Amino acid sequence: MKKQILQIIFLLGATLSGSYAQKEITPEVNYEFSGGAGHYNYAPSVIQDEYGIRYAFVCQNLEPFKIVDYVYLYKGIPTKNGYTWQPGTRILDPSDLGWDINHICDPDVRRFRTTYNGETYEYIMTYLGTDQWDNFHNQIGLAISKNIEGPYIKFDKNPIIGSSSRTTWGVGQSTSIVLNDSTLRIFYSNSNGGFTYRDAVMNNLNNIRMGPEKYIKNMPGNNYPAFSGKNVYMVSERRVDMDKLIPTWVGNVAQLSYIPLGQDLSTDGSKWTKIGAVTPRESGFPRNHNPGILTDEKGYMLNDDELIMYFTPAVTGANWLWSYDMYSARFDLKKYFTNGK
Repeated sequence: MKKQILQIIFLLGATLSGSYAQKEITPEVNYEFSGGAGHYNYAPSVIQDEYGIRYAFVCQNLEPFKIVDYVYLYKGIPTKNGYTWQPGTRILDPSDLGWDINHICDPDVRRFRTTYNGETYEYIMTYLGTDQWDNFHNQIGLAISKNIEGPYIKFDKNPIIGSSSRTTWGVGQSTSIVLNDSTLRIFYSNSNGGFTYRDAVMNNLNNIRMGPEKYIKNMPGNNYPAFSGKNVYMVSERRVDMDKLIPTWVGNVAQLSYIPLGQDLSTDGSKWTKIGAVTPRESGFPRNHNPGILTDEKGYMLNDDELIMYFTPAVTGANWLWSYDMYSARFDLKKYFTNGK
């Protein structure tokens, strides 16, 4: 009788709360690819086409042991033993003059038909650029292409999202989601206001119309979202107990959280539900940062059964930057959302 009463109390509590308490899940971590000795790669934007081919757009340096960011593409071919990655191809360089003369980084590519000066393009890339070596004055620009593998042509009215301050980090680390045939929703980090998103009508680049900036409070670190038919997922770089880790600006935890799709997108970051994370325990590395989510070509989840996070682990010490290689973490969402039901 006592056991039955306890069961009734448990079921009643679950009904009143709307769902059972979820238990965080541990991802499966795997190595993916490397730029080779003296090279780093990070800030992944990875999309999968209808044939299962994956295209990973990343930051990487050109000359060994020289810190200048370029945009590279790694192409992953599905095989019975997993994905085989082709060598990286450099697809976008810093400019010779102007706003992105020093570094270009944080690429994000989407299949989005747009026209410009009478030409039609099928793919659009947002990326970060800067003209200062101190990593301040970051801004966001566009590049366009008729083919996913390039060539990518820089928009001649860049940057599309600017920063006037030369003494703050600025704006960048963008992720886009295609809302419809005319509009992209662009998410980005912002020194003035925190994590930001805005809708941009961009099907005609001769007439770009930017919507107002909106903010998600208390969403620290680099954040990269993806939509599904049920939820909005977010992967975020976090810094947990970083007192003894140098440099302090490279995070050690890559966290996954979500809110239901119908919930206000501006929901305070502290109220998003944590699903799990890659920590030093899961990866074996003290650093785990710059995460991104595998999506389709428009920025949507492939399904709600699993989520693939791409991220960059790293060591500490003098060679920390040259240890930046690409890894993945698979989260079993089907297991998570059926836990206890």
